[in-house]
Amino acid sequence: MPKRLSPDWPPRSSEADMDAQAKTFPTPIVRESLSDRIRPHLAAIAKRAAATEAARTVPAENIELIRQAGFVRALLPAALGGDERDLWDYCDGVRTLASACPSTGWVTGVLNVHQAALPHYDVSVQKEILATGPDTIICSSGSPAIKAKLADGGIIVSGKGRWSSGCDHAEWAVVGVKVPDTSDSQYPQRNYRDHLFMAHRSEYVIDDTWYSTGMRGSGSKDLVFKDLFVPFRRMERMDAVMFNYSHGAGTVDSWISRVPFPLLFGVFLPAIALGCADGMVREFTTRQRSRKNAYTGAQGILNPAGYMRLAESVHELESLSVYYRHLLEVMQRHGEQGERLTEAKFLEMQTKFPFITTRAGQVLDRLFLGAGSSAIADFNPMQRFWRDGHTARLHTGSDYDQSLQHHGRSLLGLAPTPDL
Repeated sequence: MPKRLSPDWPPRSSEADMDAQAKTFPTPIVRESLSDRIRPHLAAIAKRAAATEAARTVPAENIELIRQAGFVRALLPAALGGDERDLWDYCDGVRTLASACPSTGWVTGVLNVHQAALPHYDVSVQKEILATGPDTIICSSGSPAIKAKLADGGIIVSGKGRWSSGCDHAEWAVVGVKVPDTSDSQYPQRNYRDHLFMAHRSEYVIDDTWYSTGMRGSGSKDLVFKDLFVPFRRMERMDAVMFNYSHGAGTVDSWISRVPFPLLFGVFLPAIALGCADGMVREFTTRQRSRKNAYTGAQGILNPAGYMRLAESVHELESLSVYYRHLLEVMQRHGEQGERLTEAKFLEMQTKFPFITTRAGQVLDRLFLGAGSSAIADFNPMQRFWRDGHTARLHTGSDYDQSLQHHGRSLLGLAPTPDL
């Protein structure tokens, strides 16, 4: 006869044992995602989308909501007072916003990724910018269109920085500039190197030049500089920021500081296109249920072409989402492990995100073309998702033709050509 087990079996752990076990296996910290934090406000943000476009800038109410939700400090390293959230958390939150109001999603994505640039600058610059706290907003005009002049201890900047999205709400700006190459002591003006400098809101004027078909509400205006002196400590060479040998390199211990800022800057672009596609799917589904053919009275919900377009779009978005998350996790893991970034690896990371943005654009086209003539009406949000989703594709960071050339040459062992 088998031996019966004692009622006290299995033996109970003592409180001391349980305390020791808890220390061995700590409870993971789970915090609310940015998507969950902003979701209760999506209806109000969507309701303001048309007014946002009419004003050609994101309203202050939306900016305050994204600040309260934690977007501004999301990619600021914890060592500098930020939340240091995962890339997927950040980009998924931007996508959620874009599904309600693409312009608000765009401004949220581009403004707050600039916090990730701070670890690449001198410690004095980090302190200067964050003197007002971790929710300090930074805009940008990254294309180095301005040619600076050398001065004692810095440069003199006069000119216009283009397309600075959300600049109405920013306290600082990071701006691209061409600086004479001081390594050529005899003729420094002969060659220029691309730099990024920081400027306070009091040091430039905003020129309201933003009139566009897409992202009308992004307020992507110009920043005008006149004889502004920029000290060298507020400047960094673009290649130094790209490959982590800037003045701030190593001053902040964070995975964010170990990922080149040019890589991080473009991660929000697919989120915008995917968010617009999410909004398009939602609107297409809602309207297809009640849509009727004006001539025959046939119900749209029974049209095979309609629900086939919808199903294919949902399948494609699901697969793109998985791939997007994978790419973001690979990039973040690189920063966490501190791996040396080769040029080939840099190009591989940089060139895959435009694939997602491009394919999301195809989803937008598929549903928009199957939605009927009412899709172009101003009252229909579908036209906004279509315009703004394709605007995300037009950004230089979403140039898939260029990305294919870069990655294709790299796969064959060829160096990038100068024109790329």
